[in-house]
Amino acid sequence: MAAGPGEDGMIDGPPGWRLAPEGAAVFESDGGRVAVVADVHLGYEWARAAGGDVVPSHSLGETLAKLDRLLGRVAVDRLVVAGDLTESASPCPRSARDAERLRRRLADRGVELVLIAGNHDPRRLPALPESIRLGGWTVSHGHRPIRADRAVFGHHHPALRAGGVTAPCFLVDDRTIALPAFSPNAAGLDVGTAALPPALRRASLRCFAGSGRELLDFGPLGPLRAALAGRGA
Repeated sequence: MAAGPGEDGMIDGPPGWRLAPEGAAVFESDGGRVAVVADVHLGYEWARAAGGDVVPSHSLGETLAKLDRLLGRVAVDRLVVAGDLTESASPCPRSARDAERLRRRLADRGVELVLIAGNHDPRRLPALPESIRLGGWTVSHGHRPIRADRAVFGHHHPALRAGGVTAPCFLVDDRTIALPAFSPNAAGLDVGTAALPPALRRASLRCFAGSGRELLDFGPLGPLRAALAGRGA
C-alpha cells in the first residue's frame, strides 16, 4: 500500500482497491469501477425529531455534497452502501423520500445504487442482502461476525482523535478494509485510545485518516496507539 496520495488525492489500498478522502473504498475490475461506503445514516434529523429534538434538515444535502466530491474525483459505475443507508430502523416516509432522491441523483449520473443490510436499516421486503462479493472480497455491514478471508465493512465508525481534532479513518491491511462512517453525524470509535472490537484488533492494520479533502497515513495501528497513550492523547 502506498504511503502517499496520487494525483487524484487517493491512496492505494490492497491490490485492486484505492481509498478516497470522502470515505469510499474504490474497487476496479473488468466489470467496472465500484465505490463502497458505509453508514450514511440518512434521516438522522427525522430520527432525532421523533425523540423530541429540533434538528435542521441536513443529512441528504451533506450526503449529496460529499458524493459530488467523490464522483468529481473518480468515475464509478456502482455505489455500494455497506449498511445503514438510513438512521432509523423504524419506517420513516421522509427518510424513504430522501433515499429515493439519492438514488435518482446517482442514476442521473449513470451510477447504480446497491444496498446491503445494516443494523439501522428498516426491515423490508424483499430483504436486503447481508453481503456481496467484489473480486475475492466480501462486503458487508459488520454488525455481525464476517466469515471471510478478505472483508470490507463499516458499522464501527473508526475515527482518530489527537490534539483536539477528530478525523474519520480507514483501517486497512491485505485482508481488511474497515470503512469510516460516511455520515458526519455518526459518533466515531477512537481507534487511538478506545477498546477495539475483535474485527479491528489485527496487528497489521494501518490507519489512514483525513478531513474529507485529503488522507494522511498514520502508520500501523499498534505503534500509533502506543504513541498516543504515551502522550496522554
